[in-house]
Amino acid sequence: MQVTITRKNAGLSESLKSYLEEKLSVLTKHYGKIIDANVVMDNEGKEYSVEITLRVSRRTFFSKDKSINLRAAIDSSVEKLYKQLIKSKEKTRRKGLTPEEAVLRGKVIVPETAEEEMVESDIPLLTFEQEEDTEKPEERTGT
Repeated sequence: MQVTITRKNAGLSESLKSYLEEKLSVLTKHYGKIIDANVVMDNEGKEYSVEITLRVSRRTFFSKDKSINLRAAIDSSVEKLYKQLIKSKEKTRRKGLTPEEAVLRGKVIVPETAEEEMVESDIPLLTFEQEEDTEKPEERTGT
């Protein structure tokens, strides 16, 4: 993963650079398809802001955070990215489920006609019945 670090209004120390690369390497362990990372750090008065943009195959993730402590802002931004990556990974896993696994995990709604056929197989089903609304809405006049 290629990391580009930019710091506005101040210099970049070697210890801060290594700290940031260490934090971003944790993301690579959990999500290996990261192409590059762009980090922009800025001083806004007494607060530090950190913006991190990750380019992953076919997707781009972004996080921004402000804090009084620069390392706390970095930690928070990386944590936000971690949550986004996990959520994306879970979505792709859900799309790859077989129909039986999807029913067992509650990801698919089974039509009521299929319920009668599947009662014998002891597979838990997730069904929803819609209530029919027979009441007519009240007519309102402009007075």
